[in-house]
Amino acid sequence: MKKNYFFIFLSLIFIFFTTNSYSKWGKGELKFDKATMDHFLRYIYGGGSETMKLSKNKRSDPLVFSVSEDGLMSHYYYCPHLNCVDDSHVQAKSIIKCEKISNGVPCYTFAIKKRIVWKNGNPKVKIKKSDLRDTLIIAKKIQDGGFYDGDLSQLSDIDMDTGRLIKKKKIIKEKDEKKVLITTDDKNNLSSNLLKNLEKLKQLFEDGWLTEEEFKKAKEKLLN
Repeated sequence: MKKNYFFIFLSLIFIFFTTNSYSKWGKGELKFDKATMDHFLRYIYGGGSETMKLSKNKRSDPLVFSVSEDGLMSHYYYCPHLNCVDDSHVQAKSIIKCEKISNGVPCYTFAIKKRIVWKNGNPKVKIKKSDLRDTLIIAKKIQDGGFYDGDLSQLSDIDMDTGRLIKKKKIIKEKDEKKVLITTDDKNNLSSNLLKNLEKLKQLFEDGWLTEEEFKKAKEKLLN
């Protein structure tokens, strides 16, 4: 009887230390390659893989995303694919799965739900629910956070209904998002639309699509 208790005790200790060693949040410099970036976008929108059947073909909720420290391999869980529990056991399972395909490169937790927990010395990346309206906003936040140096325009877009990648459709180019469209050069129309265009310009600047210099030049052009 005592032997059984001893083995149970050892097993619990093993599980405790294994779980803790496999549930660490990542830190240090990290750069996604294109495949990992596409994988993260699919995770954040809860799409799952193309071979998995989704509940009513709708998006799921992201649960945990782990990535190898070289940025080349990743793994994630989402609800309801796994029990919707935010704990170290789920993080550990994802990291172990990631390390099985990473050729020995250590993996760590990058995100829990929509919260980026990897610390690379830059300001925290905060993804809000409203950001999900545009894939480019999410991708740019990850890039601005220092996790991706690639060309955003080459990333696959997301189907907003299923959360899956649309491989034949790319994210809109950044430069297209920066354009401030004025419908006509006619002075009368320009005067009537001036306030609207100034508000649009200000919003682009506040959202980070325009630098301060670009904002000032565009504003001066409108006012003149």
